[in-house]
Amino acid sequence: MSDALSTIWDAIAPAHEFIGAVSITLLSSFLLWLFKARVKLIWGSTSTNFHKFKLRQDADDVHIWTEKFYVQNVGKKAAHDIEIVFSSVMNSYNLWPPRDHTSKLLGNGNFVIQIPSLAPRELLVVDMIDVELRNPDLLAVNCPEALAKGVKFVPTRQFGRAFNALIAYLMIAGLVGTFYFLIQLLGS
Repeated sequence: MSDALSTIWDAIAPAHEFIGAVSITLLSSFLLWLFKARVKLIWGSTSTNFHKFKLRQDADDVHIWTEKFYVQNVGKKAAHDIEIVFSSVMNSYNLWPPRDHTSKLLGNGNFVIQIPSLAPRELLVVDMIDVELRNPDLLAVNCPEALAKGVKFVPTRQFGRAFNALIAYLMIAGLVGTFYFLIQLLGS
């Protein structure tokens, strides 16, 4: 096998410089493509809350639905012309952080919030409240620069720097210990 490879390599000896130049060009193009700044949108919701209560003793129950929807650009390039599409119109909603936006009702009954842009690593929260209606579902997030992906968002506790550093140290120590154990096991 190696004799055949040596024969082929010797046969193309005049083209070694050309093959090297093409290889470096293709490798550098691939690396530029791989690390290029891109828009990457994710979206989701943490939970839906339902509240039922009476405003007056002799009145009917009031039903209130609340939900927080999240849209985040986890990429390294700003996203433009984002559309957040809901299954129906909402009674009330807020965007956090507050920003310029437009909203419209589509012919099929879907409700769209249009955002001009979302910076890299920026998180947008759509806080919704519906009275006497079931809250709408978030159907899609559209952007001409990227396909948005629905993910699960969960509220989690945030720990301090010291605790996070300890966990990182223990994880690295465990990884190093595992490699050391494998090397000792294979070396025996």
